[in-house]
Amino acid sequence: MADDETTVSWRMIEPHWRVISADGIEIGEVFNTVGDRDVDIFDGLEITHHGGPAAVHNYVDRPRYVAADQVASIQSGVVHLTYAASTASALPESDVPESAEIEPENASLMDRIETDVEHWMGQDKTY
Repeated sequence: MADDETTVSWRMIEPHWRVISADGIEIGEVFNTVGDRDVDIFDGLEITHHGGPAAVHNYVDRPRYVAADQVASIQSGVVHLTYAASTASALPESDVPESAEIEPENASLMDRIETDVEHWMGQDKTY
């Protein structure tokens, strides 16, 4: 990493940014940023090992989770990690956070109403 590169906020990270290991090897690209923009909490990244279409990620290259404390620095278009490339293959698959789960089409009317009421009253059961 060059000294003249400007560090940017996690909020600037976009899909397809390069992900570089501590030993300088490109290990993939950003698939998604995980965090809460409303309260400025950065949880981490979902990364993939290739840049194919999103449908491929569901079957071939499942996004892997990188915790925020494993991100060394963020420059425009590049995220640098704190660990070596050899560790990347052991990253856990990323699970959809409970707050982002989508109710299936077969959810009962009562389940949908309960969810709407909880949301309206500010008592969401999300994290």
